[in-house]
Amino acid sequence: MFFILIFILLTVGFTLLYNLIPTPSLWFIILWIFAAILTTILVIIVWALLFIKLCPRNKPNGKIRHFVLRDLVWLFVKFYHVKYEVVGRKNIPDETFVVYANHKSNMDPLILYLALKKRLTAVGKSTLFKHPVMNNIKETFGAISIDRDNDREALKQIIFAIKEIKEGLSMIIFPEGGIKDRDEEEMVSLRAGAYKLVTKSQATILPISIIGSSEISKRKRYKRKNVKVIIHEPIRYDAFKQMNTNEIGLMVEEIINNGVKNG
Repeated sequence: MFFILIFILLTVGFTLLYNLIPTPSLWFIILWIFAAILTTILVIIVWALLFIKLCPRNKPNGKIRHFVLRDLVWLFVKFYHVKYEVVGRKNIPDETFVVYANHKSNMDPLILYLALKKRLTAVGKSTLFKHPVMNNIKETFGAISIDRDNDREALKQIIFAIKEIKEGLSMIIFPEGGIKDRDEEEMVSLRAGAYKLVTKSQATILPISIIGSSEISKRKRYKRKNVKVIIHEPIRYDAFKQMNTNEIGLMVEEIINNGVKNG
């Protein structure tokens, strides 16, 4: 990872400096370690902000921007001591797809992004993108902001999302419409409208079961959290083109919930 390389370079610099000082004190060592960590964090923040600000907005599927994002997401997940296991990675299709998954933690989209190892974006509620930095991230990576209190604006964003999928940008969406119940791992709500993304774009459905993420908000940051990601077999357009969105939703929900129960 790029950020690990930064820290290694700083450590090499410390070693050289350490050899130049005859008898470095314990306080010097502690101070340097603190300075190295702080410098690494500052480099990460400055580099990310510059990248987000200068990166062109019309290519959300670009390789370089996702190289940057993946490192930032990896760092964030590590900071919260989340360890994830992926089952069924062979099921990830080569063509454009839309991920449908159960949703029990704000970390879910980040975990899926790392687990899939693909260039893709996500659909999220508008309140997530109110902060200027998050809004810039949304624009840079083509994320879709859905205002649940404004049906007309939400429809515009869904139409825009369909356009992006047709142009080859895969997406993550949580069809429950938010985190409905953190105590229940299974999907507990069905929003049929979420499946218009695949009926209109004719994209492949990739159902995913997430097990264990409901514990993330219940455990302290420094405590380890184990999450299991089960990637089910993709469902291609020919298999659901005769179904309505409610029927598709029930089918996908059953696959996801069976994965949660048996995973």
